Amino acid sequence: MAYMLIDYKRKSIDQEIEAGTRVAIQLLQSILPSPVESAVRGETAASEETAPSTDPLASMTEYLSNVGRVRANEVRLFDSNNNLLYESPPSEYKQGRWAPDWFTALVAPGAEEVRLPIAQGSILITPDSSRSVLDAWDELWQFSLFFLIFFLLLIVAVFLILGHTLKPMKDIVKALSEIEQGNYNVRLHSYRLPEFDAISQTFNRMTSSLQHALIENARLAEEEQQRLAAELELEQNRRFTQLIQVKLEEERRAIARELHDELGQCVTAIKTIGTAIASRDHDSQNETRQNAQTIVEVASHIYDVVHAMIRQLRPSALDHLGLNDAITELVAQYRHQHPQMAIDLTSEDGLDNFDENVNITVYRVVQECLTNAVKHAEATRINVALAMQTGEPELLVIRVSDDGKGMEGEIAENQRFGIVGIKERVQAFGGDVRFESDPGAGTTLIATLPLHRGDS
Repeated sequence: MAYMLIDYKRKSIDQEIEAGTRVAIQLLQSILPSPVESAVRGETAASEETAPSTDPLASMTEYLSNVGRVRANEVRLFDSNNNLLYESPPSEYKQGRWAPDWFTALVAPGAEEVRLPIAQGSILITPDSSRSVLDAWDELWQFSLFFLIFFLLLIVAVFLILGHTLKPMKDIVKALSEIEQGNYNVRLHSYRLPEFDAISQTFNRMTSSLQHALIENARLAEEEQQRLAAELELEQNRRFTQLIQVKLEEERRAIARELHDELGQCVTAIKTIGTAIASRDHDSQNETRQNAQTIVEVASHIYDVVHAMIRQLRPSALDHLGLNDAITELVAQYRHQHPQMAIDLTSEDGLDNFDENVNITVYRVVQECLTNAVKHAEATRINVALAMQTGEPELLVIRVSDDGKGMEGEIAENQRFGIVGIKERVQAFGGDVRFESDPGAGTTLIATLPLHRGDS
């Protein structure tokens, strides 16, 4: 804008000075005689010696003095010897004031002087744009002052309007500070401006989502802690159950050993003594012989009972033969005790290198399944299958099925405790137990145990 105004003033002053100079030249040329008229007048004056002589320079000086100063031009009169005879007076318009030199250099036109020849001298016309430049400077200064005041008022108005318009930003910044401090209950009000109202609604939705997410995360974290605590408790219970089973088997082994070593030997000694008494030929008393024979029979029965108890407490085949042979002996024992029941056994080779705890667990699971099938299921056929399942980890699968009456809604107390014992034993080693049963369609137990192979 400043460039356009200064350029406009420069062009305006240039046109004004140029027009003033042309007017001054036309004015002076209109009163000056042409060179032909001057020559004719000179010859006439020379022939008429009686005519009074006139001085053209004096007449011109008088005329210029009467005209005075021509605005925007300085007029000077010189004689033939270039002596200054007349100079127009200085302008009284804004006398004593001048525009700054830099402004004058920007807008002052580069008009050239014009010299008009006259008889016995010349007139020099010098364009003077100082007053026009001063007028332009005053106008621009006033305009600049008005523009400055207007701009300041505009800034104040914009500041006030923006301050009022952006007042919701304080609420938004305060709300964001609350969010930063962890207060997700903060909400923004509705605003008149649609932009701020949209921000408010979006902010409220965001805080609501964050609040719900935090509540959900807290709930999930609490559930995860509870799950971890439950898993830890379950793992501790498994280890405790396993430890109980190990200690129980140790106690059973110790009791079986004591029964075999102490009571078994005593019963054997009693049987031997009774046999010796009953075998005496010289003893003629039948009553004594019969009593001795009764002692032998009772001792034999006690011996069989003790050995049955020993087998129940600790199967000796596990210690001497291995898992395969121990299971085979167990099935053979049940076949002998229950000849009316068909028991089939299917097992794979390589089942003798397991950990002792796994061996006794497998043995007890099969033993409990056979006991339940015999006592509660009223089955006529039992299938026992042991198989290894490759993978990571390698699994031993125990499958025992019968054709009995199946599991009904109310399970017998002993049967229920047997099932719980099976689950505890298997789960104590990180295994899994699954029952498949329908009333009247038999029962199938499927147990999987992770293998922990011991040394061969």
